[in-house]
Amino acid sequence: MPDIQSSRRAVAGYLALLALAFLAFSCDQGHQPASGLQCDPHPVDVVTRDFADAFAPLQPLVFRTSDPSPVLSVRALSVSPSGHLLVTDNRSGDLKLADRDGRIIRVIGREGEGPGEFTALFDAVFLSDDRIVALDGGRVLTTLFDSAGVVLNTFQLREQFDPRAVVAIDDSTFLIGGLVGGLDGGNDLARIYSLDGSVSESFFPADQLLFETGMIVDRVWGVALPSGSVALGLAVTPAVHLFSETGAHMCTQASEPPQWSQLLPRDEPAAMDAATRAWIQQATLSGGAAYASGSLYRQYGSSGENGVSLLAEYDDQLNLRNIYTSPPGRLVGADAETIFFLGDESVDETRLLRFQPRRRQ
Repeated sequence: MPDIQSSRRAVAGYLALLALAFLAFSCDQGHQPASGLQCDPHPVDVVTRDFADAFAPLQPLVFRTSDPSPVLSVRALSVSPSGHLLVTDNRSGDLKLADRDGRIIRVIGREGEGPGEFTALFDAVFLSDDRIVALDGGRVLTTLFDSAGVVLNTFQLREQFDPRAVVAIDDSTFLIGGLVGGLDGGNDLARIYSLDGSVSESFFPADQLLFETGMIVDRVWGVALPSGSVALGLAVTPAVHLFSETGAHMCTQASEPPQWSQLLPRDEPAAMDAATRAWIQQATLSGGAAYASGSLYRQYGSSGENGVSLLAEYDDQLNLRNIYTSPPGRLVGADAETIFFLGDESVDETRLLRFQPRRRQ
C-alpha cells in the first residue's frame, strides 16, 4: 500500500507540474480577466483581539480511536441544515456522518476505486437538501450521495487538475476549486458544475505568482455566503475574491491583512528542494475558511517553525472587521452560529473544538 500511494503522489505531482506549464502557456491565449473591481481597502486601525476574549467555548466533540467507527483525522467539516456533521476523514479514506453531539451515525465510502470509494479524499459538503458531494482528488472525480450514503451519481472532472475544494452553491450546483485546463478553462481555478456533471462556468484567474514560481496549487479555498456570492482565495496570496453564484467577479479585497508576509518569486524557480522549503517558510499561508454569525473567517499565519496563527474576520462585502490572535486550532468548518477548530489529534482521540462569538457589551 505505501508503494502504491507513493506512486500516486509522484504521478499527481508530475501531472500538476504539466498542468502549470500548460496553463502558463494558455495565460496569453486571450483569456478574459476578472473585472478588476476592488473592494474597499482595509482600515488602517484594524482591531486586534485575543481569540479567547472574543469567543465562548462550547462542549468539544471527542472522537475516540477505540470507537467502532473512529475518526482518525479531520481534513474538513460540513454541517447540514438539519444539524448533522459531515467529517472528511482523509486518513481512513471515508466520510463520517455524526449527530450534533458527535455520535457517529454512518460511515460513507471507503478507500478503493469502485463506486462510492476514494483514492484521495480531499473534501466533501452537504448540499442544501442534505445530499452530499465528495471530491476524490486522486481520480479527479466527484460522487453524489443521498443522505443515507447511497451513490446517486459519479462523474469525472474533465480538464480540471489538482482539485482540492468543493463548495455547495445550492441543491443542484457546486463549485470545485483547483487547476482548470483546456481552451475553455484557460488559467482559471474554479468551475461550477451541475449534478449531472455538466459545467456552467469557469472563472477565478490564477495569480501570476503561481506561474513565476512554478508552485503547485495545493489549496484553493472557497466559502459560500448567504447573499448568494462566493468568496475564493489561494493559500499563498492575501487577496480574497468575491464572485456571484454564476461566477461573475464582484470585487477583490487586495489589501494585506496585518502581519501578512507576502511570498515573492524566486530568481530561479525550482522543485521542492531545501532552499524552496526555506523560502516558503518565510511567507504567510492561508489555513481554513468558514462563514458563521454574519462573518467570513479566514485563518492564516507563517508556515515556519515559530509561525504565529491569526484569524481574520470579514463582513459579506470583504471589509476586514477584526484580527484574532491565538486561535485554538485549525479552522475546519462552521454552521450558522458556530465555528469548528480541529484540536488535539492523538493515538487515543481526535477533538473538535466549538466556539461562538461572545456578545459585545
